[in-house]
Amino acid sequence: MIDLSAYSYHSTEPVLLTGDWFFKWNRFTDSTGVVTSPNYLPVPGDWHTYTHSATLFPQDLGHGTYGLRIILPDSGKIWSLRIPPIRTAYKLSVNGKVVTQAGNVATDPSMKPGTESKVVSFLIPGNEAFVLIHVSNYHFAYGGIWKSLQFGNPATISLSREKALLTSAFMIGALLIIGVYHFVLYALRRKDRAPLLFGILCLTAGFRELFNSGGMFFLVFPETDWFLANKALYFVFPVGVVSITLYLECLFPDLFSKPVKKCILALNITFFVVVLVTPATIYSAVGTLISPLATLECGYFFWVSFRANRLRKNGGFILFCDMILLTLCVINDTLYQAGIIHTYYLLPVAVVVFALCQSLLLAMRFSFAFSKTEALTVELQTANHAIEQMALRRQEAERRKGIEEVKNRFFANITHEFRTPLTLIISPIEHLLQTAESGANIESSVLHHTMATIHRNARQLLHLINQLLDLSKLESGSLKVRESQGNMVNFMSEVVDSFRITAESKGIRLLFQPDRLPEQLLFDDDKWGKISYNLISNAVKYTATGGSVVVKLATCPLQADGQMLLRLSVTDTGTGIPQENIPHIFDRFYQIDDSRTRSFGGTGIGLALVKELTDLLKGQITVESQLEKGTTISVECPVHQAYSDHPVLQVSSSQSLWPEVVSMPHEQAPVLKTASSDPLPAILVVEDNHELRQLIASGLSRFYRIITAANGREGWEICQNELPDLVLSDIMMPIMDGYQLCRTIKQTPQTNHIAVILLTAKTASESKVEGLAVGANDYLTKPFNQRELQLRISNLLHYQLTLRKFYNHQFNKPETNPLPAYENAFLNQLYQALEKHIDDTKLSVEDLAVTVAMSSRTLNRKLSTMLGMTVSEFIRNYRLRKAAGLLKAGYPVSETAYLVGFDSPSYFGQCFKELFALSPSEYVRSVLSEN
Repeated sequence: MIDLSAYSYHSTEPVLLTGDWFFKWNRFTDSTGVVTSPNYLPVPGDWHTYTHSATLFPQDLGHGTYGLRIILPDSGKIWSLRIPPIRTAYKLSVNGKVVTQAGNVATDPSMKPGTESKVVSFLIPGNEAFVLIHVSNYHFAYGGIWKSLQFGNPATISLSREKALLTSAFMIGALLIIGVYHFVLYALRRKDRAPLLFGILCLTAGFRELFNSGGMFFLVFPETDWFLANKALYFVFPVGVVSITLYLECLFPDLFSKPVKKCILALNITFFVVVLVTPATIYSAVGTLISPLATLECGYFFWVSFRANRLRKNGGFILFCDMILLTLCVINDTLYQAGIIHTYYLLPVAVVVFALCQSLLLAMRFSFAFSKTEALTVELQTANHAIEQMALRRQEAERRKGIEEVKNRFFANITHEFRTPLTLIISPIEHLLQTAESGANIESSVLHHTMATIHRNARQLLHLINQLLDLSKLESGSLKVRESQGNMVNFMSEVVDSFRITAESKGIRLLFQPDRLPEQLLFDDDKWGKISYNLISNAVKYTATGGSVVVKLATCPLQADGQMLLRLSVTDTGTGIPQENIPHIFDRFYQIDDSRTRSFGGTGIGLALVKELTDLLKGQITVESQLEKGTTISVECPVHQAYSDHPVLQVSSSQSLWPEVVSMPHEQAPVLKTASSDPLPAILVVEDNHELRQLIASGLSRFYRIITAANGREGWEICQNELPDLVLSDIMMPIMDGYQLCRTIKQTPQTNHIAVILLTAKTASESKVEGLAVGANDYLTKPFNQRELQLRISNLLHYQLTLRKFYNHQFNKPETNPLPAYENAFLNQLYQALEKHIDDTKLSVEDLAVTVAMSSRTLNRKLSTMLGMTVSEFIRNYRLRKAAGLLKAGYPVSETAYLVGFDSPSYFGQCFKELFALSPSEYVRSVLSEN
């Protein structure tokens, strides 16, 4: 009984109906029955006294009746009760009248659980109220009234409930907002998992609060199945523990023990499975059983936070304070759930505080990360600036390197273009001087041809020099436009005619198609002459036999008075220009093919000069080209009508504008001396310049049999067919250069005995080293002295002859010393083949040639060059030397003859005596006498 006679009805503080209540176990009775032979049970409290279940694994299953008499201060007043969740079904009556119920009470498991919190109001006519509560629990580990009922006037009770709901709603809302916020943070920065785990922790705490705080979930969703809702409530516990474990590990990975982490995860995953597969009576009891373990987990978290604070980790102090509060609340809730103390669930409040503080901690982490990011951004910007500067310097260095490479190629090409004409000037002059000193007469035709060659190449040098000077003047701005009046058609016709002989010799149709132009025009004949000469020269050079070159000249009037546009176009049917190369063909020193094997020579300044002269004349130049179809280059420049006060162009003056163009009859590998019976050594001259090739051939033809080739591929074919004694080759040639030719000769067994002299305009030591590295025997630079060339050739051939005589002499000695094998790969192959068939009387020259993959003619020529003997002599001499060894070893003469492949001992004896000047018997006696 509770006496409230002194209580004021209008009090704002509700009365807690705590203390001993009348109680009847496993009986539903009325108010009379409950007070008869009364038993008492404290409220709030458990049923352990009656069920005798363990504290850590309760099974409070059953039903009972609670009764309480209340003495009221006033009569005829309306009073209210705030009923907490009572596990797991109840029916409440006041003064014998049923006021409310949750679920359906029963005396067996057929009861229907319902634990929602309620507020009820009722009128008490008198000044005494008797509260009777029937409680059933057959589906949960705990039964009975676990929280105090509140009693008071309706306003006070409603206010109390509203405060509790608002507090709970605030905590739930705060936890949900914080959780969603941290999910967004994680979505923006997935590298850090801490916001994700903390967001999960906040959501699980909010979900648990939704069920615990006065059954708010059931107020919103009253029809929810109690069994599913209760499982969901217990599911959030292991999820929350796992999330806080992983969260703390993310914060302080170096302080978190991996074995402890695995134990915590295993324990909570196991509990999760238990909740999933067992009924509420089991998993709720297991939840009480593992509560001490949860306290230990919280204690470990506290230890981690303590170490983090002690080591002054970032956020360590905040976490340490949070864990103190959280640990105390976990201990409280564990004792409260076990029924040891009767306080309140404090964990939700602690979780909210923990969430707010951890949000602050994460905000500090993000602030620190942002500050670090800003610092890194500044560093990155500085580094990027440095990298950009380095890249600019590298680009500048690469640009300069590219310019240097272009210049080096230009100087290499210009050197080649200079040294070849110089050779064709110096060598003939030296020959004339030597002839004059010897007092010999020179035929007038020879003298004329020599002087014409000198004059032609001197003009060529002058043209190259003038082009370089023009470029220099254009660059300095000192080259001026000087106009004179004249007939433009006649002037251009002279330029075109200067190429007709060359075009005809190449089988090219050269056409000049002028339109009707005024008879007299003002134009700069020097600039127009150089432009037209370079364009027509290139067109003829790059057009193959059977093609055509068309030069067109036309005008069209302009707006200005007395001024018109003169258009010169040169169209060829040559090789064409790749589209990607067209923008660069007017760059100085640029060549589409700058390799050593380019098919056409040049310096790379002709078209550059054309472009800059066109710009000087205030004109423009256009290019249209298709590969394998041809190219059209057009130049358009303004010209004026002639006036009487302008100087007149002299026809003869135009002759000095360009070098003399002379055709050279094309030769297909001319052989100056071709008699196969000629005993003179054969020399192959490989040179792409016709005049220089003829000059070298004529200077050597008195002493050697000369064969010529215009490029490396042609030279290689001749090498394989003729096997010359020596090859004299230029380096920069079309199709195959001198380096490739030399390497091919030295790497091929059929030709690797041939001596090679490289003749070139390249004087750099690197070029010489490269030439010697590919196997060249000598290296001579242009311009060269004919006498020096003859001596170098003579020395190499004399060395070959001396070596050949030495090896030939070695074969003629009846000794058993190793045979000469200075060409190991080749001669050793022959020795092995002969050794394998030493007793084969039918071994022929063809058989031996097949063994070394050569024709019998090639093998015969090679052995003649190397050893001075034919293949038949080589086979016979090898057998005879082998026989000498067998005789010296004691073999009879007849047996030895058959062992080394002779048909008869008599023929063997004859051959043996011819080679060694001793019969086999005499040789045996001489060997015995020496021993």
